Amino acid sequence: MLLRFIFSFTSFAALLCPSVIAHDVWLQTNTAVVRTGEWLHVDLRLGNHGNGHRDFKLAGRVSLDWVSVEHITPDGSKTDIRERMFATASAEKEGYWSAIVVPSRPGVHCIAESLDRVMQHGKSVRGIRTAKTYFLTADSLDAPRVAPHRHDQPLGMPFELVLKTCPFKQTKVGRPVEVQVLHHGQPISDVVVSMIPAGEQLVTDFDPRYERRSDDQGIVRFVPDSGNLYLIVAHHTAENEKSEDYEHTSYASTITLHVPNTAYLGDATR
Repeated sequence: MLLRFIFSFTSFAALLCPSVIAHDVWLQTNTAVVRTGEWLHVDLRLGNHGNGHRDFKLAGRVSLDWVSVEHITPDGSKTDIRERMFATASAEKEGYWSAIVVPSRPGVHCIAESLDRVMQHGKSVRGIRTAKTYFLTADSLDAPRVAPHRHDQPLGMPFELVLKTCPFKQTKVGRPVEVQVLHHGQPISDVVVSMIPAGEQLVTDFDPRYERRSDDQGIVRFVPDSGNLYLIVAHHTAENEKSEDYEHTSYASTITLHVPNTAYLGDATR
């Protein structure tokens, strides 16, 4: 189970500004496929999607004290990689965090992040931020293989995006990408989900090029028209989730997805 870090809002102002409550956390790797035993970078980044500027631009650096970051291997084992992360900028609030991961098992790997914090943002708000990304480790990059795996298995996060389309067998330009939005494990409808290509900035409010609303099963579908790194983002505000310490709960979840021009494993559809 992902670790949860909850801090009182009284100490927030001294740690980081601007507030994470108006921002999103995401994970990304420098490659989607890596040879077994080789290295790749896993980045933990903070951007300003929550306040309307929905793009890949950085907006500060989240405190590592606030988050859990786990590497989930193909057999389901989990390793905390937070302590391995290093800053990419000398200034305290610039750049992002990165870690070197050397996967020893072939198959589909997941990196997952979780943040749960009560913050002062005009009023006290509980902010929950979750993120995922995937990469494939293969003994041969010329003929990579994917053993049975559960990319579509929820991780039990209170608010999460679940990738229903295999990121390696099915994902490529022109083929639909299907994502489900879950709130406490249940599908949630009418949530705006964005699928943002790197280098693009979405228009204010709702951008029909890159945004959809979830149906009654929490499902959205996108058809990427170019090979790129995509950031899939969803937000939800639960006004009824409150306590003596906070007035409501603000959720955000992300998945970062490499979309190739040609499927990594040929033209497989399963």
